[in-house]
Amino acid sequence: MKDDDFAKGSVKPPEEVIQLDAGEEVPVLSPAERKELQRSSKGKGKGRKGGGKGSKKGKGKGKGEPQAKPDEGLVARVAKYARPTKGTPEELKVKHDRKRKGQAKLNQRLDREAAFRAAKAEVLQTAEPGLIETEEAEDTTRLTQKDILDSAGVGVARKYFSFDLPYGPYNCSLTRNGAHLLVGGRKGHVAFMHLDSMKIFTELHVKETVRAVQTLHNENLFAVAQKKYTYIYDNQGTELHCIKQQRFPALLDFLPYHFLLVSSGERSEICWRDITHGTQVAEHRTHLGATTCMRQNPKNAVMHLGHNQGLVTLWTPSVKEPVVKISCHNSKVTALAVHGNYMVTAGAEAKWKVWDLRTYNMLHCYGRKYGHAVNSIDVSMTGMVAMSCGGFLDVFKDVFSTARPSKPYIKEQYRGLQIESLRFRPFEDVCCVGHSGGFSSLIVPGAGKANFDSFEANPFETKKQRQEREVQSLLDKLQPDSIMLDPDRIGEINQEVAKAYNQKGKEEEEKEAEEAKKATKKMRGKNKVGNRMKRKALKKGAEQRQKTKDRLAQGGGEDDGDDDDDEDDDDEDEDAAGEAAGEGTRLERQPAPPGVGAALSRFYGKRRRKT
Repeated sequence: MKDDDFAKGSVKPPEEVIQLDAGEEVPVLSPAERKELQRSSKGKGKGRKGGGKGSKKGKGKGKGEPQAKPDEGLVARVAKYARPTKGTPEELKVKHDRKRKGQAKLNQRLDREAAFRAAKAEVLQTAEPGLIETEEAEDTTRLTQKDILDSAGVGVARKYFSFDLPYGPYNCSLTRNGAHLLVGGRKGHVAFMHLDSMKIFTELHVKETVRAVQTLHNENLFAVAQKKYTYIYDNQGTELHCIKQQRFPALLDFLPYHFLLVSSGERSEICWRDITHGTQVAEHRTHLGATTCMRQNPKNAVMHLGHNQGLVTLWTPSVKEPVVKISCHNSKVTALAVHGNYMVTAGAEAKWKVWDLRTYNMLHCYGRKYGHAVNSIDVSMTGMVAMSCGGFLDVFKDVFSTARPSKPYIKEQYRGLQIESLRFRPFEDVCCVGHSGGFSSLIVPGAGKANFDSFEANPFETKKQRQEREVQSLLDKLQPDSIMLDPDRIGEINQEVAKAYNQKGKEEEEKEAEEAKKATKKMRGKNKVGNRMKRKALKKGAEQRQKTKDRLAQGGGEDDGDDDDDEDDDDEDEDAAGEAAGEGTRLERQPAPPGVGAALSRFYGKRRRKT
């Protein structure tokens, strides 16, 4: 829109300014100014037309417009959202298929555009993660929950809660958006509640041992591993299903993109069950005894299992053997957690270690501190590691991004209690703790992501949004075969396997051609048209003779009709012969003796001509 196009009395909008991370201000120009800038930017190097030095109308060299410096912050954000590719579009080679090559280039271009748009949209994300600001000599480990709550706002203080219940120890599980909490006590108490309003949806006593609890794709369903079987309940506490295929389950987990409920227990097995239609997808035997701990890798949906021998095994539904087996500790693996390319494990020897899943090497090792083995570990969205040793809870910061941290970020002690379960609340600076005296929360500044994707997990979603997201996630459900160690390999072609397959097909074709060539030499002259017709006629005659022999053996009882037809033909021949001899002449035949079949009756008696 030009300046003259504004109506009388209207006000021209002011020039917009976008604040970038680098601190420089980039003005957003009007369409007319943008066209002029593009027109002038084409005058780099040589001038356009005319004479005169420095003039765009002359033939001399013009300076042109200065090039804009690339935004380093934007480049880093684009690299964060970009998908890993095997090469640039120029390096992409697809032999003898121009259509596929064009489609691959188009997909790569769309991926780059999506990453660029996501990086530019970060300007609109104004929320920042929380943190603890202290003086130089002050240590954050000395801060208690009371000190943090006194310094925090009212919104943070409302997230702190504590329930003292006699049915512990308690296991905790949260929904993907972090809005709902599911707890289960060892003595049979199960409760499902909303964390913001503290409204309890359901509370029931199953009157038997509760081994584990797990929320499913949303707050409408949850699973409870009880004494003997796994039960599925709705948010009102109604029992919907009882899974009896696997007995004595002790550990539960849920894969949200595949809609698979994973369970493992004392019988050294791991099962995947699709909750959309209730069928069991796979069941593998570990042959390593009872499973002590189990967690999933959110990056590739591979299950990590800890065992009594100090081993950690990685399992997928499509492979009956562990895809990776790691010897992590000298004793039983008591707890583990996975965060991207890193894994944290703890053993009964009171040591916990950090592993790199790309090389399967150990990065850090921490020794005994409290005299107890670590019995629960969890990693937050920002990479904070929380672990419990008896009644002590430590939270470490920057474990994966920096060198080995020497001291924890936050410490908390639950006197006279034994911590059973730790789970960080998504998108919040809260850690839910289940212990022998009930369950409570712990405020951990900086633990949750400040910004969320409402299409992925929305903490403030309405009923209509939840229904739409459920339908969309069902349509986008992934198949169990897509679970593998390297998910970037999906859609690619293994060149070695393809080469071996082509070589095998070529060898088979050559073998068939050689066999056909040898057969042609042996059958020379036998497949001529005359020879084939002769063999066909001989075969037909042999079949007719065999039928006649079978008919004679049966006494002619079944072929009376055919014999009558033959007799009629003979009578016609005799009548024709009589007519040729003259009028009044006819041939007569004596009847066949008794016991002779109809087929041979015509051959008995002498024919006499009567005049």
